[in-house]
Amino acid sequence: MHRPRLLAVSAAPLAAVLLVACGAEERDTRPPSVPTGVTAQAGSATSAHVMWAAATDDRAVTGYDVFQHGRRVKTLPGDRTMVDVDRLAPSTTYRFTVRARDAAENSSPDSTPVDLTTAPGPGDGASTAPTGLTARARPARSS
Repeated sequence: MHRPRLLAVSAAPLAAVLLVACGAEERDTRPPSVPTGVTAQAGSATSAHVMWAAATDDRAVTGYDVFQHGRRVKTLPGDRTMVDVDRLAPSTTYRFTVRARDAAENSSPDSTPVDLTTAPGPGDGASTAPTGLTARARPARSS
């Protein structure tokens, strides 16, 4: 009579398959919180300082995206909550929003928008006629 052979199987690979099948390695699908307290200040006629309070996440905030009129203009690491936006036009109004990102690339909704008008540049504004001018006649010279 033949006896059936028993195969030795390592438990580690089987345990890993069971853990994944049971969802033990859960994907991060939760986005970070919305960045709050967004402010913008004119740095000059052509730049702005945009600042915000740090967002939170169930794992970690890894970055921020700063948008100007809905177009991303800056991408920053998660430990930064301030950026200078350059190449703006003088005496122009801009709208900024901020989004937080996590390692799984989940993005928060946009922050509350904040508007900023840059400072006037050199030569901006209406020219005015000079005032307080005086003139004196000079005596004629003879040669």
